[in-house]
Amino acid sequence: MGEKKSLKIKIVFDTNVLISAWFWAGSESELIDLVEEGALEGYTSLQILDELREAFEYPKFKLQRNEIETIYDYYALLLKVVEPEHRVNIVFEDSEDNKVLECAIEAGADFIVSGGRHLLNLKEFKGIRIVRARELLEELAQ
Repeated sequence: MGEKKSLKIKIVFDTNVLISAWFWAGSESELIDLVEEGALEGYTSLQILDELREAFEYPKFKLQRNEIETIYDYYALLLKVVEPEHRVNIVFEDSEDNKVLECAIEAGADFIVSGGRHLLNLKEFKGIRIVRARELLEELAQ
């Protein structure tokens, strides 16, 4: 018997979405809950996780080192970590956003969920739709 193909929707979360999901109840945290429940497949890369760790070190978050590591470990366990083989240079205004595109290509993602305008302005990349968390939730509800 061949391996059953997954019918779950594959999503790559931008760093800003992971931050919002951690701190605030809303569309972003609802999507993470759906990944926890197994209704959606979430993906990330070490590059995105490293960017997340750096962001959580900002003084405005007032997090201790052990709290940052706990959050990092949580997302590293919850999301499937892929190692992008191909580099892209599509987003010039914020080159850090390219790592999200690279992860999505490697994961074979259906969606990138972002709150960043540089990615959102693309709307789509190589068949991968780029949407806000709320937009994806609305689409899933239909």
